[in-house]
Amino acid sequence: MAEQVAGVLERRAEPVLTAWDLFHRMRVLFHKAGKEVPPPATLYRIRHALLDGEVLALDRDYTAHYRVVAVPDQPADDVVCLMDRFACISHLSAMQRWGLTDRQPHALMITRPDAGTVRQQLAEIAIREATEIPWKDRPQQPRPGPFRLGNIVHPDHVREHPVRLHVSRRPCSTIRDRNSSFARVTSIGQTFLDMLQTPRLCGGMSHVLEVWEERARRSLDEIIGSVDSCDSVITKCRAGHILEERLGVTDARVVAWKTGAARGGSRRLDPARPYVPKWSDDWMISINA
Repeated sequence: MAEQVAGVLERRAEPVLTAWDLFHRMRVLFHKAGKEVPPPATLYRIRHALLDGEVLALDRDYTAHYRVVAVPDQPADDVVCLMDRFACISHLSAMQRWGLTDRQPHALMITRPDAGTVRQQLAEIAIREATEIPWKDRPQQPRPGPFRLGNIVHPDHVREHPVRLHVSRRPCSTIRDRNSSFARVTSIGQTFLDMLQTPRLCGGMSHVLEVWEERARRSLDEIIGSVDSCDSVITKCRAGHILEERLGVTDARVVAWKTGAARGGSRRLDPARPYVPKWSDDWMISINA
């Protein structure tokens, strides 16, 4: 069976995989062959054979997981997305991918959902797996690892590139990066939305305003759709001020955001700067940037 597993791993052409992915693919192979999935001890023996035969090695950055030796390695953005099924490239790194900035991010910015959202998604995966691959020897309440998915712990550097993780309570819209083998990146609308929600991760509000003023007109439908779907009133007020008062955009969806506008000391265009007594009367925010 070790030879069959090796063949599957090499044909998939993915340079890395998690411990759970490795053992899951073993179970799938047994199931597809019409065989009963063996006890964990047997799966561990196959894993040892793959390591001894140098089909696999422990990954140099994600040391609890695996590198497929025969498959060419990939850069950090591909590796982090292969290792963490919930992560995507975001913020200034996504802006660079979309050609929105000429700044070079010091660290690769990635985002994944908060722990509660991840737990819910993991529970759904576990239920689906138990239904699709019956296994009488399935460990009861195993720790995260080969037999139960858990949140991936990202190292500070992946393939010698700094990595910075942002955790979001809001769902992220992502797509497969066209210029990458395995990386996922926030959609263009999501990327513009992130600029207003966390400008400090996008080069600061001054840079964000530059990008919106230079590039937003090209992707208005995607941007308005993303902002419209978010539940943050202040984000809608910031977007409305930029689109309507700076770019001269006229759109009924943008006008509708004004219903949430209300005067308040915390309503500022740039959340990192103090309030200034210069207001947008329509959007009720301090124009402090």
